[in-house]
Order: sequence, then structure tokens, then C-alpha cells
Amino acid sequence: MKKIVTFKFSHGNFQEGFPVILTMGEEGKSTHVEIGGYLPGMSEVLDALHNWQKDFCNCLKNAGNTSQDTYRIKNVTSGERASSHSAKKLKETIDEWLNTQDRSWCKIRDRLQQYLECEDEIRAIVQTEYKPLRELPWQVWNVFSDYYPRCEIAVGAIEYTVPTSQSLQYQKVRILAVLGRSDNINIQFDRQLLDCLPKTEVEIVFLEQPTKRELLEQLGDPRGWHIFFFAGHSSTREDGIGEFDLNSQETLSIETFKNTFRGAISKGLQIAIFNSCDGLGLANQLAELNLPQSIVMRQSIPDRLAQEFLEYFLSTFSSNESFYMSVLSARKKLADLHDSTYPGSSWLPVICQNPLVHPPSWQDFLPDPSWKHQLTLIEHSQPVITVAMSPDGKMVASGGQDNTIMLWDLATGQLLRRLTGHGSPILSLAFSPDGKTLASSSNHEFNDGTIALWDVETGQLKQSLGRSLVALRVGSLAFSPDGQYLASGHIGFTLLDTAIRIWQLDTGKNVYDLKGHGWEVTSVAFSKDGKLVVSGGADGAIMLWNWRAERRLRTLNRPDDFFGSLSSWFDRSIGIIWAIALSPNGQMIASGGSQQPIQLWDVQSGKLLRSLTEHEDSVLTVAFSPDGKTLASGGSDCTIRLWKIDTGETIAQFKHLGSVKSLAFSPDGRTLVSGSWDRTVKVWSFSI
Repeated sequence: MKKIVTFKFSHGNFQEGFPVILTMGEEGKSTHVEIGGYLPGMSEVLDALHNWQKDFCNCLKNAGNTSQDTYRIKNVTSGERASSHSAKKLKETIDEWLNTQDRSWCKIRDRLQQYLECEDEIRAIVQTEYKPLRELPWQVWNVFSDYYPRCEIAVGAIEYTVPTSQSLQYQKVRILAVLGRSDNINIQFDRQLLDCLPKTEVEIVFLEQPTKRELLEQLGDPRGWHIFFFAGHSSTREDGIGEFDLNSQETLSIETFKNTFRGAISKGLQIAIFNSCDGLGLANQLAELNLPQSIVMRQSIPDRLAQEFLEYFLSTFSSNESFYMSVLSARKKLADLHDSTYPGSSWLPVICQNPLVHPPSWQDFLPDPSWKHQLTLIEHSQPVITVAMSPDGKMVASGGQDNTIMLWDLATGQLLRRLTGHGSPILSLAFSPDGKTLASSSNHEFNDGTIALWDVETGQLKQSLGRSLVALRVGSLAFSPDGQYLASGHIGFTLLDTAIRIWQLDTGKNVYDLKGHGWEVTSVAFSKDGKLVVSGGADGAIMLWNWRAERRLRTLNRPDDFFGSLSSWFDRSIGIIWAIALSPNGQMIASGGSQQPIQLWDVQSGKLLRSLTEHEDSVLTVAFSPDGKTLASGGSDCTIRLWKIDTGETIAQFKHLGSVKSLAFSPDGRTLVSGSWDRTVKVWSFSI
């Protein structure tokens, strides 16, 4: 889950202490927690910070740099390292300070730890105008570093407003890259990194040591920019004003061209990156203009480290990782590579954030991806109940009320093969992981089994499972990831017969029975590692199983005991679970049913994470995209909806003329197939 945390220090100092307000909430939602307190002062923190800063900068100045610049300095040798003692002392002092047993601070720290989970993605913002607090590497506090590995900490202003900016609609990510004065440093490496970004997604304008007029002309481009980038020399003056060297004659502060910069923000500028030294003064000035976010270096940084930070950040961010996690990932790589040589160098990059703005992803800069109707497949004579996608994404299988299975070429929509043999409607289809076998199940069979295994290449029936005089319907199928087992969801002659059966495919034998559902098992899925089976039933229950031990681990959505299950069948408020899906990382379950909200559950804790309520009737099918970021759902309201998992927002909606019974994504996530009561199979394609 994504959380946002803010610490607001409106005034105070290290001698007198700091009044503080902690706020916490989920991304995209209103604040859940707000609590006030007091953090006692500790002058030793300020001393330790200044000692580390002095040691780090003295090391760089004494490294043989011939210029007088102290900004983005060339590499130092291993014999001239920053003092590891002062970096270690700073971390120890911060831990001692923030782990104080003062009751007013303890209630804040305890509430923080109660609210956050170790797996959460956390954006923390320290709001303060007090310069030492902005310079402090908050991420070294052991509460963050030891317990919340996906937490990145930014600094922000006390006073801020929402930027009055328009959304920049452009076909590519627009970057204005300014390469300033570069004495003794190699900023051509920065240019090469930017040039390596995908040309299909990026438009970059480079300005090499431009004049101020040239900079203003480009920055004021009416088409707007998403990212402003600067590499070169910069510094923060004693009065807190940041400056950067545009060329050998001109040194600018943001104040000197604030009107043009403010105009760029109004046209959609989101991020400024100053890959240069001592940039907090620049960030402060940008915050006054309400720039949503910037990245700067807290103080002087060796040239090689600045280059590597940019490389790691761009690689991660352009792969559509979140803005904060991209900075965190880049800092962690710097720590592993360089903190032993330059202790504390990974503390230098810092985000400066407007707390009212949600940070963008790379994809947010690009046109909204669109889903378009590509094909309609119309050979079925009766409603289509189930569809499945082959593992290579080249073939679609569909089964329907006409007792027939059809295999289709996904690219052309050509009918490849028609499989017949079931004596009743086809309820479920599943391809084996190697794509060679198709499993199907039907409503009922006489003197045969309701589960059939087909050779995909030849279309021949290989085997029937569950043969009996009267075999009742099997509503759901799932292959284990290794392809050796098949799980099937059954309805019994009595409630005691209802079960999930696990079949060993090389022998065709039913080797495990999972009993606990009070009525028909409507949906089953294996976890990606094959250790768990998840099921949903007409009794309204969702169950997690250790299937090899035939042991139920957890029940969601209704009482856990058998008699509770029976009683819940008569409780219409619980309803039927028609569909479940397990996220690719195995951490989330999506369920849909007759009581229309889609529910997202945390596998580990069993907690309900979110409900999605846009469908107007029963939800009959759900499916996760292969990357786990999108959920597709279909229902009795004849619609398909696509949802962003992290925010719960609807990103697309399509329609059939009948209830949508089944959905399947292609392996690359760029194609979605739907089967409907309107007798059609539709193919939807995703494109930018």
C-alpha cells in the first residue's frame, strides 16, 4: 500500500526543541491520522551535522582539484576519503535524538510505527524552513532504515499552494536540458545518459552553455516542458540564495528569471533536476514558485557520483517506477558502491516536494494509453461463458453454452479449431504453462468426466477426469505453475461433497481434496510459486489453502467455521463470490460477486485493502494484468472496466451487449479478451 507521511516543524531550533505535527494517510485519500507533539532539542545533532559536512567538503577540496570551485567536484582518490567517523557519529546522534523517550515525541513515533507496514511504499516529507533540518539526512534514522525499506524522505516548505498549472498534453516527454559551465567536470556524460532515453518517448532540447536570453526563449516555449534539467556548477550563498553557472560569464539565481520559470510551471513543468552541488538554495526558490518537485544535491558531490545517480535514477524512472522509489533506488546503489569510500555520499540527493502535489510517473507524462476494440469473434451459436489465453499470447480459447470449445488465432481472428465432446455447456478453460494442453470443464456429464484435457496442436482429446455415472458441474480450473497438477472447483450432491480437487496429471488421479466451502466452488487459482491455492465460492467465502497439506490457512469475507459457512449461505448480504484472481506477486486477491463491489484483499494479513464500486450489477469475472498494476473486471451490467490497482481509479470502460462472463490478458498485458452472453468474443488492444 502507498502511504504519505508529513512532519511539520513550523518553528524551533536544536537548543529549544521543535513543536511538530505528524499527518499520515493513504495516497490519493484524505488524511487518516493527525497528531501533535514536541521533539526536544539536542545541540549535538547540529554539531555532528556540521562535522560531517566539513569533513566531506574538506576531503573534496584537498583532492587535488585545481579550480577554486567547490561544486560538483572531480573524483577524489581513495586516500582522500571523507571521514567515516563523522558520518557514523552523525547517524548515531540522529538515532539518539529521534529515539528519545520524551513522552510528547514518543506518542508521535509510536503512532507512526503503528500505522505503517514494512511492505508499504512510503513518501515522507519533512516540512520546515529551518536550514539544518533540511540538510539533515533523515533517512538514516533507524526507524526508517531498519523497518521501512520502501520509504523515501523529501523536504518541503511550511507554506505552499497548489500550482496553477495545466496538464501538458504532448506525444512525448519533453525535457529541456541545460549543460552549464563545466570546468574540470564531465557533463557530456549526462548528455549521453539523456540521449539514451527511448527516442519514441522523449523529446530533448539541449542547451550547451547558453546565454540567459537563449535559456529564457527555450524555457518559455508555449508547448511547455515536463522536466527541466541542469548539469554543471552550482552553489548556495550564505543568505540562502541558490545560483548556477550558465556559462563562463553568467551566473543566475532562480529569482533573476522567476517570471519565465513560473510561466513554464503554469504550462505543465513538473520536475526540475539540478545534477550539481549544493542545490538546496535553488530548491527553496523553486518551491516559492510552487514547482511540484525538484531533485538537488545537499552539498558538493564528486563528478562520478553525480553521473551515477543520474544514470540509476533515469533508468528506473523511465521504466515507470514511481518518482520516489526511483530516487530511493538510485541512492541505495550509491550507498552500496560509494559509502565505504565517501561515507554519507548517498545522503546527498534529496527531493524537494510540494506536499499538495502527487508526484508523477514517467507514464503520466505520455498520452493516456488507450484500449481499442480490435476484433469480434462470432462463431459461437450460444452465449460465451469462458475464455483463456495461451502462454505465448498467440491463441485464444473460448467455450460456451453451445457445448463447444473454439481455438482462435489472436492476431487475425481466424478460427483454427473447433473442439467437441462435452455434453453440456463449457464453464471453464485453462491452458497448461507449456501451452500444449487445454483443460476444459462442463456443467454435467453422464457416464463421463466433466474435465477434459485436449492436445492443443492436434485438437484431440487426451484424457477425461472425474468419470462417473453422473458427474456434476465443475465451474473453475487452474493449472499449477509447474504444469503437474490441475485444481478444479466442484459442487457436490450434498454440501459435504463440495470440494476443490487437485489432480496429478501424469496419473490422472485425484490426489488432494480441499473441503471447507459450504456450497459450489466458483473460482480457483494457484499462487505463482505454486504453494497456495485461493478459492471463491457461492457461500460468499474466499479461502487460502496449503493444498499439499489439505489445510485451510485463512477464510475471508465470512465466518471461518463450517457452520458459519452454512449460515452465511442464507445471509444475502454476503452474496456469492463469482470470481477471484491472485496478483502476479502473490500479495493481493481480487474478488467479485453478486454484491457488486470488487474487493481487494491483502494475502498476508487478510485485510480488506480497497473496494471498487463502479459496476452497476454483479461482478462475474476479474483478471490481473501480468505486471499487476491493472485489474480488469466484467459483470452483469454488460461492461468491462479497467482499474489502476494503486489508486483504485477507473482507466477504461468497454461494453458488450450482454453480461461479460470471462476475461483474459495476453502475457505482455497489451491485449485483453472478453467472452460475453451476447455470444461474442471480443479482442481489445492497448496502444499509446
